[in-house]
Amino acid sequence: MLLAALLKTRRCQYGLTQAQLASKLFVTTQAVSKWERGKAIPSIDNLLALSDLYNLSLDELVRGSAFFPKPYIVGRRLSFGRLLGLGLFWLFVCLLFTGFGYQPWWLFLLLYIVGLIVVVPVGINSYWVIQPATVELHTYAASTLTKFRQIVFNCPRCQLIHYTDLQRVTISYRCRKRLSPFDFNPDYFQLILKTNAQTYQLECALKASDYLPQLSVICNDKV
Repeated sequence: MLLAALLKTRRCQYGLTQAQLASKLFVTTQAVSKWERGKAIPSIDNLLALSDLYNLSLDELVRGSAFFPKPYIVGRRLSFGRLLGLGLFWLFVCLLFTGFGYQPWWLFLLLYIVGLIVVVPVGINSYWVIQPATVELHTYAASTLTKFRQIVFNCPRCQLIHYTDLQRVTISYRCRKRLSPFDFNPDYFQLILKTNAQTYQLECALKASDYLPQLSVICNDKV
């Protein structure tokens, strides 16, 4: 959202007329009107006052999207807590299937080890990080065994995409066909970055509004 549209939207949300806003900022009604029509830009002092009045950061006010610190992680980075949670979950499942000690211990151990190799990779996904000058991709292999090894040694494949190398940026959204009422998987929502050498498809998290508007502005400035 552009600054002019954002100023008008926020003023209406707060139930203020242009005259009332002008009175609060000690400016003329004509000045407020010019801001909202994109004919003029508020001074630094007025931007600070608007930021305080509308409870917005300056970054959000100027860029028209919520501020996020960099680096900003999209997805979930591998953590010890997640691994521990998956391990405990599978431990309970194995105990349940083996009757809580009723079956031989070697069967429980075999089921637990083999299950971990399958369950842990399913619960860990690739992620990407928005940096000031690059986008970092941290991806895991499609092979279960290779992915499990990457998780154990915490060494996903890391690729850097420099904003200056981007040729095209596309946002792709496709509705997912659900064949079951129990299919709660999200729709296909991707950010596609194209460079001279390669095209990258980045999965967007559910809270895309927290980072996608600003990232689009950054990429648009570089492309």
